[in-house]
Amino acid sequence: MRAPNGSGTTTPIPLVTETLRATTLFSAFPDAHLEAVARFSRLASFSPEEELFREGEPCSAVYCCISGLVKLYLLGSDQHEKALEFVGAGQTFAEAAMFSGQGYPVNAVALDVTRLVAIDAFSLMRHLRQHPELTWQMLAVISRSLHALVGQIRSVSLHSAEQRVASYLLANHDPEEPALPIGGNPSRRSELASMLGLTTETLCRVIASFRRRGWIETADHQIVVSEPDALQDTLKRPRR
Repeated sequence: MRAPNGSGTTTPIPLVTETLRATTLFSAFPDAHLEAVARFSRLASFSPEEELFREGEPCSAVYCCISGLVKLYLLGSDQHEKALEFVGAGQTFAEAAMFSGQGYPVNAVALDVTRLVAIDAFSLMRHLRQHPELTWQMLAVISRSLHALVGQIRSVSLHSAEQRVASYLLANHDPEEPALPIGGNPSRRSELASMLGLTTETLCRVIASFRRRGWIETADHQIVVSEPDALQDTLKRPRR
């Protein structure tokens, strides 16, 4: 396979197989197919601020994040960045680009020291053509992701600043592990503010307000949701 950006290592099949099995995208794949995908995958490591790919480049790989954080973003005509999504451990990205045939629709950069599984896009498409039942499973997952993205856009368009932050916190809060910090949270508030369509000052003010009310706890850049019901109630209020 053509090696994507980032430093790479040989592929330990069991590690890659277990990593893929834990993702939503590949969770329904039988073991034999996971092992087949692992054989045309590789491990890749990226340093903070290292670029993975640029908008418009041919889709050479689909990625699964093992650790670290990746920012997906667009560049405006004035080169101003608009963050779209932060991808953390256990999440996949660039799968839609593989199907579109039009290249990557966004830019991607590592925000932390990041380890990824890079799956050769050409080999994966060939495998899916040979096993169309897997294609339908994967397209169903991608469709749900697109619906979630539409919901995110609607939230930014129709919600107040408090509601945007509350929606983000709830979307990344794991109710089964309530004491854990929310996932996919960038260390720089400006990155999150960009994604939510807020100024950094407004985002910091909302987070401080939630902390004073006891709804969240913060330490460094990590956020723990203490009162998810209170955040949920915020979403039900009319926009002011």
